[in-house]
Amino acid sequence: MAINTLLSLLDYKLRYARLPQSFKEPLRFVRMQKSVTKIFKPLYRTNHYRIEIDITYNCNLKCLNCDRSCKQAESEERMSVEQLKKFIKESIEQKRKWEKIRITGGEPTLHPQILDIIQLLLSYKKNFSPETRIQLVTNGFGLKVKNVLRIIPSEIEIENTYKVSKFQYFDAFNIAPIDFLRYKYVDYLNACPVTQVCGIGLTRYGYYPCAVGGGIDRILGFDIGSKEMPFPKDLMIGEKRILCRYCGHYIFSLRNRFIKEEISSTWKRAYENYKIKKPVLSLY
Repeated sequence: MAINTLLSLLDYKLRYARLPQSFKEPLRFVRMQKSVTKIFKPLYRTNHYRIEIDITYNCNLKCLNCDRSCKQAESEERMSVEQLKKFIKESIEQKRKWEKIRITGGEPTLHPQILDIIQLLLSYKKNFSPETRIQLVTNGFGLKVKNVLRIIPSEIEIENTYKVSKFQYFDAFNIAPIDFLRYKYVDYLNACPVTQVCGIGLTRYGYYPCAVGGGIDRILGFDIGSKEMPFPKDLMIGEKRILCRYCGHYIFSLRNRFIKEEISSTWKRAYENYKIKKPVLSLY
């Protein structure tokens, strides 16, 4: 009983208390262990009322440590307008009134049909879910991007990071937990704050626990993107336990933010293999 009380307090502190990172990280590591996860539900819940849609992996900046691998594994891959229509159709059929839809990438303004995609989403908002916030996430870099931003309808929220170079303080996304012995007994079902704060992800290959997971799948080729919209009760357990073991966001350590490129052994091999032969995934 005393142990359960202590673990409950630990869970509360990790979720809600403003603790120093030097204190919070060791607690989080304990909470992630398989033995502790068996007692409690996953630390981070999948938010099925927010979604990030990676409409393209093309980017004009290609930042180091990009968690969509736009720099590490360049690609012109993008979602089609028909796929966006399918997303909207599924949303309406499930009566899914999204809290927030984020149009992401890559650099989404480089998608040649970005305005058509935006009009589809605005139509969904107007006719079905007026409270839904639609955001476009952009690096704001370069004349081409800025010219597109000028003609984006005012109903769209612009999240502009105003980047000026490829050097950013990013999480070392390419540091795979699976490459380190200390993560041998963690349960990847716990995921990380991304799936809770940003919501599920959608790419041209389907739905994932987060959009970062979709970016991982395109490189490693598991082909586990769901081709149908998951229902809110779906914890996406199998996907998390496969994808999170390769994601630097899961480590979330004090030394995990870098401006130089950091890549562990699994990712080095993955990018080498990608250059030789890109995985073939089934489309959404």
